[in-house]
Amino acid sequence: MDSRLIPLEPLSQVVFIHDYFQLVFQEERLTVYNCAAVADGESFTRQGTSGFCDKLVGLIGQSVVTVEQTDQYVLSLRFSGGATFNILANTQAIWPEAFDFIGRNRYWYHEVNG
Repeated sequence: MDSRLIPLEPLSQVVFIHDYFQLVFQEERLTVYNCAAVADGESFTRQGTSGFCDKLVGLIGQSVVTVEQTDQYVLSLRFSGGATFNILANTQAIWPEAFDFIGRNRYWYHEVNG
């Protein structure tokens, strides 16, 4: 996985926009179009269920320590507090993109749904 997908700064904002959302890391931004989930040691909370927004906002102030892709997750970010943010692989996505990332030094990464 490209290390440029690991934001340098801690999560500073979560922005909810109609049917997608953004994780903002100061000057870097991850825009998520697919369904996502937050997993901590106690639970796996999917987007659209009670508590998802609170868990996501609860990550503010934490840094991303690892990023990986798997068959199940288009992108998985492990945060310094131990929680994992997962963008789910979605064959019924309404967007052609799963996510995009605008990073440092004008780095732009775009993942399409396949």
